[in-house]
Amino acid sequence: MRIPAALLSLLLAASLAGQGPPSVKDQARRYVDTLAGPAFHGRGYVHGGDSLAAEWIARQFNRIGLAPLNGTRFEPFTFPVNAFADSIAFSVDGHLLTPGVDYLVDPSSGRSTGTFSLVHLKLADLLSPERKAMTLGVVMGRAAVLHFPRTANADTLALYKALEDELARYAPVIREGGKKLTWSVGAAPARNAMLEVREGALPDSARTADIRVVNRFNPRHEARNVWGVARAKGRSKDWLLVTAHYDHLGMMGQALFPGANDNASGVAMLLSLAEWFKKHPAKVNILFVAFAGEEAGLKGSEWFVVDRPLDLSRIKLVLNLDLNGTGEEGITVVNATEQKAVYDKLVAINAKSGDLPQVKARGPACNSDHCPFVQKGIPAIFVYTMGGVSYYHDVNDRPETLPLTKFDGLYRTLVALIGGVK
Repeated sequence: MRIPAALLSLLLAASLAGQGPPSVKDQARRYVDTLAGPAFHGRGYVHGGDSLAAEWIARQFNRIGLAPLNGTRFEPFTFPVNAFADSIAFSVDGHLLTPGVDYLVDPSSGRSTGTFSLVHLKLADLLSPERKAMTLGVVMGRAAVLHFPRTANADTLALYKALEDELARYAPVIREGGKKLTWSVGAAPARNAMLEVREGALPDSARTADIRVVNRFNPRHEARNVWGVARAKGRSKDWLLVTAHYDHLGMMGQALFPGANDNASGVAMLLSLAEWFKKHPAKVNILFVAFAGEEAGLKGSEWFVVDRPLDLSRIKLVLNLDLNGTGEEGITVVNATEQKAVYDKLVAINAKSGDLPQVKARGPACNSDHCPFVQKGIPAIFVYTMGGVSYYHDVNDRPETLPLTKFDGLYRTLVALIGGVK
């Protein structure tokens, strides 16, 4: 059947009109795809990944129309970091393992290259001074494989780490990890390579290992917080901070850690809120801050409270956004027990809207960029989503695995919360 041209034009126009601008979630998806894409190299310490992300976020602030703070878009600072820009390789008895999947280079690893005979060690080989001295003599020129009992005890884990660090002064060290490998950022290198191997990937009978690990230590890595201001509709002198860290782990040789949920999702929420409150001013001034250096130990937020780019006593609330990419089980509010009025407001908003499965309270925890503010006595909460995929600090935290299930609902909840602060 042929459709008349006039009718076809009307149908096409109606279809286009119905599409309208992208939804908040659709726009957030684009943000996540960009931030967690390969062009930003994991937003870490290889190929200038974190700096590329900072420039991109600054352009988004410019596009949205956020004003600079104190005449600038950036707050620079430095910190030490150990990175792995060169290709890495690790094989056991001729079998090549996959970085990020079968093994990790310890964030504090030094460099080791070559073929090494393996010495398999048990905890008893290192506990007494006599046995330790003998063991250190044996491992020289070889690589040590640690077979320590599994434990969750903090004191025992600290002992393991101390013994591992001591061994790494003499030889490369290989330890067996669990089924899931979780990476982080190191601030200082050991003398030799240190590796963690996935459970089952290193047989007890292994005899040799080929290792290529080359670290690059930078004692003064240059990083930048990025900020933008949405002025209040009145003449308020008070502030509300919306924060999210944009940095992630970067690359471990050729292995990319994209950081979609951690924390491209939080930056996506920050940008979404910035777009709303630039068009609909709140009762207080809002400073949107994209922090650098969170994965290296909250470096950006710690510098902010030291640098004091605004009067900290005028901050009514810090709303920190991290891990905002799921939500099947609702959200958790860290520091809710200390900021009960804010938490109760979130519960009341959700009771009315039903946007989130639950709003769960959690006590104080120094696990994201809200913490330095809390330590200064500044009201602060940290909101993260629960449920869904559980990829964290691994190579699988990719845009295509991130559902953004309750992104729209969380966005509406936070708009209501921020809009009520005065």
